[in-house]
Amino acid sequence: MGVLVTILVIFISLGFFLKPKAEDIYPNTFYPGSIHILKNTTGSYIELKTNYGTFRFPIKDKNAFFAIPYGTKGMAILNVVKDGQVVYRRYLIIKDKYFRVSRIHVRERRLTKKVLKRIYVEHKLLRKIFKTYTSKKFTEDHFLKPLRYLKISTPFGARRIINGTKKSIHWGTDFKAPKGEPVFASLTGKVVLARELYYTGNTVIIDHGLGLYTLYAHLSKITVKEGQMVKGGQIIGKVGSTGRSTGPHLHFGVYINDIKVDPMLALKLKL
Repeated sequence: MGVLVTILVIFISLGFFLKPKAEDIYPNTFYPGSIHILKNTTGSYIELKTNYGTFRFPIKDKNAFFAIPYGTKGMAILNVVKDGQVVYRRYLIIKDKYFRVSRIHVRERRLTKKVLKRIYVEHKLLRKIFKTYTSKKFTEDHFLKPLRYLKISTPFGARRIINGTKKSIHWGTDFKAPKGEPVFASLTGKVVLARELYYTGNTVIIDHGLGLYTLYAHLSKITVKEGQMVKGGQIIGKVGSTGRSTGPHLHFGVYINDIKVDPMLALKLKL
């Protein structure tokens, strides 16, 4: 009898009884940079506690997106909070994932005060965009390919060494393609940015709602305007090599509440 009570206490302390039968997480395997859907949830927000910080993902639909941040190791705690109370809890085991080193050489550009200010302003703008939650805009049941053919040149999460110096992590997937190749919107959504940026050159960002964004960078040409609604599969630009780039390619990024997601995992996701 004492053993049974002990087991019961452990189950309660681990939050097993906080999980309603209607709720589920898809997919059920977790990696740094993986994207997930919490189904049939009724909370105010998802709270994800990791080894280096706590992250929140607002809930605006019965199915809510969340992501495992790059660098997460060991175990993470996922809570659904409603009216200040935890109504759902899961302990997530984060699997290890190898990220390769990427060495590239680019033409150096002089970082003047004017350029540094521009980089700072653009960084703040991107953070503001990616942290904005709107209503669901997409109708597709899966991500569409941003190019006709996907040939990976640099994967998500690669540790960048640029001109022999360690730089930041590669926060998207680079696909090799000829200059002028059409680039397609991966899902229906609203174009919230369509302009030239210092590092990513001609860049398009689409808001798909529920905190989900896709980014298309280094374009030779942008064929959409900010504020425009686009359909999944619609041409939004052409492959190029603008910004900090070594040659024609598409840099494709996926974000959930400013958390960078592995685009190849997103492309496999059933929505």
